[in-house]
Amino acid sequence: MSAKAPAIHDPAHWDSVSTNYAAEADRMTRRYAQAAWELAALPSGARVLDVATGAGALLVAALRDGADAVGIDFSPGMVEIAQARAAEIRPGVRALVMDGQRLDFPAASFDAAFSIFGVFMFPDPAAGFAEMARVLRPGGLAVVAVWENAGGAGPAQLFAQAAQRLFPDQPVPLPMARLFNAPGLLDAAFMEAGLQPVAVHPVSYTWPAPPVDWFREHAKLAYGWSPVWQLLDDAQRTAFAEEAAALAADLPAEGITSTALVGMARKPG
Repeated sequence: MSAKAPAIHDPAHWDSVSTNYAAEADRMTRRYAQAAWELAALPSGARVLDVATGAGALLVAALRDGADAVGIDFSPGMVEIAQARAAEIRPGVRALVMDGQRLDFPAASFDAAFSIFGVFMFPDPAAGFAEMARVLRPGGLAVVAVWENAGGAGPAQLFAQAAQRLFPDQPVPLPMARLFNAPGLLDAAFMEAGLQPVAVHPVSYTWPAPPVDWFREHAKLAYGWSPVWQLLDDAQRTAFAEEAAALAADLPAEGITSTALVGMARKPG
């Protein structure tokens, strides 16, 4: 019997949190997507691909700015939300269910390819970078955003702390096959895919401190993607959420500052 896929690689997990993700996490992550879009400074009408679009934050930003954009994600639940949001801006099919490691698009068919907190979580992130490079036209721009903190951002950071407190003798496993949370690591991934690095921009925002009860009610949303979550039974998950809630009670009033690294590279030509 094959081992169960980690939640982070399981479309069903993201389907199960898609509604809450769109209502909760997307309120913050779309700020980083907007920043990445503005940093790219693409001309109006550019043909744009959003890889692992999630609830469509980058896709929506691109469409609002006049881009000819399409997003893909392996989660049908996320794609449904992204398509509904895109349809409010421009008619047509703008979000598709697709594996970012095997894009169903011809080579050299996009002016820019983005992945905002997506490709770095793939089972084979190198394949994701390579596919972004393949579908770019010569001179096209690749934009990848990752979290500087390997444990995630915002409330996820508190759940990582809770795991360390509950399991002090155990290393907290990371689901990512490979880390890209430093400029040199991002640049190396671009170069492996045949792209020429341009810049890595740090982008920081403060996530407002959620109420303590939020951590009890949204533990799966904030940390269900982690291998730690899959190792716990229901009682342990309740205790885990309570531990995170206890940490949340001590959060500063301004909230949790989280930094993303927005890496940019061009396809030679």
